[in-house]
Amino acid sequence: MALMAAACGGDDDAESGIDAPQATTAEAELEAPAPQDAEPVEADTEAEPQAAEPEDAESEPAESEPAEPEDGQPEEPEPEPVVLTASFRGVSETEIKIGIGLVDVSVFGIDAGDPEAQWQAVFDRVNDAGGVNGRLLAPVYAIYSPVDDAAIEAACVRLAEDGEVFAFVGFVLGDGVLCYTELYGMLAVNTWETAPDVIERSGGLLFTTQGAVIGRIASLINAADADGQIDGQKIQIHVTADDESLLEPMQELIEAAGGTVTRAMVGTAPPGDLPAAEAETNIWIERAEADGVDAILAFNTAGFGAVGGVERAGSDLAVITDSISRAGYTDLGYDPSQVDLYAYGVPTIHDHYNAGTAGVPECVENYETRSGNVVNVGSDPSPTNFPATIRACRGIELFVAIATAAGPVLTQDSFIEAARTLGSFDLTGTTSASLGEGKYNADNAPLVRLFWDSEIADFVSGN
Repeated sequence: MALMAAACGGDDDAESGIDAPQATTAEAELEAPAPQDAEPVEADTEAEPQAAEPEDAESEPAESEPAEPEDGQPEEPEPEPVVLTASFRGVSETEIKIGIGLVDVSVFGIDAGDPEAQWQAVFDRVNDAGGVNGRLLAPVYAIYSPVDDAAIEAACVRLAEDGEVFAFVGFVLGDGVLCYTELYGMLAVNTWETAPDVIERSGGLLFTTQGAVIGRIASLINAADADGQIDGQKIQIHVTADDESLLEPMQELIEAAGGTVTRAMVGTAPPGDLPAAEAETNIWIERAEADGVDAILAFNTAGFGAVGGVERAGSDLAVITDSISRAGYTDLGYDPSQVDLYAYGVPTIHDHYNAGTAGVPECVENYETRSGNVVNVGSDPSPTNFPATIRACRGIELFVAIATAAGPVLTQDSFIEAARTLGSFDLTGTTSASLGEGKYNADNAPLVRLFWDSEIADFVSGN
């Protein structure tokens, strides 16, 4: 009778669409149907007869027992589990191969620490959390100097042809990233800003952790204008050869703000030849003085040389720049405090570290815990491994955000489509990051004026 009551009650719940709670272990052992080829179990159930239940208790077993299908009707199948497959080059059932560019800055006399350990710590953190949709990240490393075009191309060939990676993530200046996107048709995440023409030539395959270059130039000029350094002023522009294509939009923005461009100077010194670069800059400063220039606007890495040139000349020329890497000044022996400097950037990683914001302390702690190395966030000149550690976190976080949104069927097309609809997400070192249709640059943080703090030998926010 108890079995019949349970069957009737189960059918009622199944028809009403209500999921019944699971039976207790004893009830499940007693009432579960036997396999088709097994012997009947009546003898076992008869060994301990059950007390009769009142008629109005027929529905009670249904509240504690699983619903049974009606005779002749199959049970509703459970959803099929997602089966990971080798969906694209570099993507297997268990892993995603990612090419990582390790930057060797020893040519500049800079000790940036252990670059492989910086990246590996981030990979380990992601993989310990389950990877990306069930796949683990598998790095393939290649090292190069950031100013050696031949070495950058050799690393690209190694990662694309020998490593057969799904995507490249790393720090590449100029148009070196086109080897991945344009030549090999590979996805790439650059941890440095990229010129608009390089993004356009990459055909939707390139994403960067930084903000848009033109947007940063506009923000730089607007911020300097608000500080009285553009409108009505004579401006000399300094850029490196890699940024020569940006001269025209820079001049247009300066003139639109009421400034006058006297000359636009483009660096021609060989990469890594510091004496030649300084001699070239010395000539530019002499010309600026002769032209009656009020300020030099030095974009990107040209700011380091401009500060050094003005300092050597003992000039009172103002220098407007977004070059805010401490190593770019301290490792070259330049002292920004000796110059009338208007430096602009997002709040520095030191600001975020001291304030405990934007994931910077967590990135540092993860690296130190996993590698056993110490991140130099103080004023000691070496190793300058703080920026490189943060870049590694940013690069992998951007890749993981897009790849996770792409879902279990990870292909180049699903990755690109996910980036188009990604929207806002968390990114170490910034308070605002997003991607969307036509937006390939993640960081949205606006520029603010920064000041050189001689005590810690670094820039700090004015706020």
